Amino acid sequence: MGTDSRRSAVTRLAASVSAVLLCIATPVAAQSVDTLNGRVLDSSGGSVADAAVRVHVGGNVAAETQSDADGRFQLAVAADGIREVVVTAPGFAPSKTPVPAGERTVDVTLQAAPFFEEVNVTSSRTDVARVDPTSTVTVLSSAELLNSGPLAIDDALKTIPGFTLFRRTSSRNANPTSQGVALRGIGGSSPSRSLVLADGVPLNDAFGGWVFWDKVPQAAIDRIEIDRGGSGDLYGADALGGVVQLLTVRPNRPTGRLLVEGGNLGTGSVSVFGGGRAGGWRYSGAGEWFNTDGYVPIAEKQNQGIAPRGPIDSNLGSMHRSAQLYAGYQTDSGWRFDLTGNVFYEDRDNGTPASINSTASRHGAADVTGRLAGGMFTVRGYGGTQQYHQTFTTVNALRTAEVFIRDQHVPTTFGGGGGQWVRAWGRHTVLAGAEGRYVKGQSFETPFAQGVAQATIAPGGTDRRWSGFAQDTWQATDRLTLVLGAHGDTWESESVLTGFTKSSQALSPRAAGAYRITDLVSVRGAVYHGFRAPTLNEFYRNFSAGNTQTRANEALDPERMTGGDLGVVVGDARASARVTGFWNRLDNAITAVTLSATPTQIIRQRANADRLKANGVELEGNVRLGGGFAVNAATGVTSVHYTGNTALNGKRVPQVPSYNAGAGVQYNRLPWTATAQLRVTGPQFEDDLNLFTLRRATVVDVFGSRTIARWVSAFAAVENLFDSIYDVGRTPVLTTGLPRSARVGVRIFLP
Repeated sequence: MGTDSRRSAVTRLAASVSAVLLCIATPVAAQSVDTLNGRVLDSSGGSVADAAVRVHVGGNVAAETQSDADGRFQLAVAADGIREVVVTAPGFAPSKTPVPAGERTVDVTLQAAPFFEEVNVTSSRTDVARVDPTSTVTVLSSAELLNSGPLAIDDALKTIPGFTLFRRTSSRNANPTSQGVALRGIGGSSPSRSLVLADGVPLNDAFGGWVFWDKVPQAAIDRIEIDRGGSGDLYGADALGGVVQLLTVRPNRPTGRLLVEGGNLGTGSVSVFGGGRAGGWRYSGAGEWFNTDGYVPIAEKQNQGIAPRGPIDSNLGSMHRSAQLYAGYQTDSGWRFDLTGNVFYEDRDNGTPASINSTASRHGAADVTGRLAGGMFTVRGYGGTQQYHQTFTTVNALRTAEVFIRDQHVPTTFGGGGGQWVRAWGRHTVLAGAEGRYVKGQSFETPFAQGVAQATIAPGGTDRRWSGFAQDTWQATDRLTLVLGAHGDTWESESVLTGFTKSSQALSPRAAGAYRITDLVSVRGAVYHGFRAPTLNEFYRNFSAGNTQTRANEALDPERMTGGDLGVVVGDARASARVTGFWNRLDNAITAVTLSATPTQIIRQRANADRLKANGVELEGNVRLGGGFAVNAATGVTSVHYTGNTALNGKRVPQVPSYNAGAGVQYNRLPWTATAQLRVTGPQFEDDLNLFTLRRATVVDVFGSRTIARWVSAFAAVENLFDSIYDVGRTPVLTTGLPRSARVGVRIFLP
């Protein structure tokens, strides 16, 4: 982008900010107000806590709050005119209730949401929840996350069809650089091909694209939304497979959460959240402490020619600390200012005494939201720094000793921001905006030979992106919804050592539609195109795992994807089923290509491997039975192969299973809650040549809790109930997953 263009952009931004300040400064005419009292209930008459309650007057949000533990709420609103009470809550269909002038009480009954009515914000990029029937969205509430057997967030998400990580190891034990998210088979490398957000700010590592799931304290999470399918029209680069968004609690009243738990394998955790509202201010703070001694990952039985577990092998242990602060202020005119800050530190043992890694990060974000030119306008900025450190060793053939070979430090600085504006015009809702991002990072690598440090090298670079986007959602009829959007990206990366540059432009359009045939049946479909630029990690950072070394490649080109999906949903509030077929083609797919292989060492290098194709189907269903029981099941079946004119033609893409499936049963009737989950991950290959197979993995997790006081409950959970031994890596040394892990704890939720 030229200097004049940048100055022009700055001028436009300054004008927008000035307009915002003028709107804030405009006095609001005094109005007579009334107190509106109400209660939010479910279809059985039970209270719904923490529901978002908004009162609309004349199409504008006049007041908002949350229901308390008994489902009650109270709002001060204008006394004149029709007030519309809009209530949303995870797992329920949105409700709109008109309240005539003079009425001061209202009861709102929510109906459980079938798949096509799940509340989500990922399809709008705003914090106002809405329903987009053209997207394939799954919403997990904090209650669902906390009332499940898995301890780590990523393990709980593995029940979502098509959700996989680069390796099967839980994030509490795995090296963070292997926590790349794949949706619908668009994976095969450690950097994510799906975008992960926390309250709209990227949670993907700025340097490498992997995800630090533990940055957000679990006690602070309100819900997680998973939008599967190309989302580049709204989110641009990195959203090839879809978007995962963690949304934290924004309290409208004094509230607190405390989670304390501990178990075998030296595992213990404390997660706390507290916040409230005073006048126009909302505030909260959260923190988490976690430690696990872990387990020894090297299998006791290996393939012929590979030594089994030896004296040098030790635990995969980890420790992390995280803290998060939030403060927001809303003016009488409806403008809102939000500030968030996060600090995170973790330390990991990687399976041998001298093999460790650690991460320290700090980031903050600021948002301004309000009404402008008849629509809702939002400006956001964020930035931070991170220090990543890892050591590398080699282990001898008998696994009796290790040799220190490399010390690596990866400092990263990042920042970004943008703005968007959304407005409803009749049956159209138009969204438009622009954003940019800057990342600078280097990999300081010091090799060692016979214990002596050699000359340090420091490859690295900068990553710059600018983009603009627009989307129109047209409610053509009461049953037909059409969406058309596009995202234009400009990307440039430059080496800090050589000055070598790579740049590209991309347009990521999406067209989608949904039609409700009857109140019980709807169909939807979408076609899309996406773009992902190589990360600085893929350009500049070398690494090793087991006996396999992977080299960086400065000459990589961006990936581009074309795809589509088609689905049908059948169901009502009691029972729902969703079937979705999809196809995706990824050109210039980046993967680790094997250059040489011996019994003692494998050398790979990142390269553009022509093309991969991913075709598959997802099936999901849930049924709410009587007596507090509910059951659900889901599966994703995927065929993912390389095609094109390379040696990999016909090979299956590594680290993507042929299927994953899950089933669960829940019981919820006070004072008891119980769940059981079955997760099955199909076989997959470790490598690009399909020489090393990771066999099918089957895991059962169980959870049970009992309320012992109004706000206090005790619980117990067991992961991998039957102590199944399952593969997570073969490098070519076989490593296995988490053994049986049990824990007990106490939860206190106020009020």
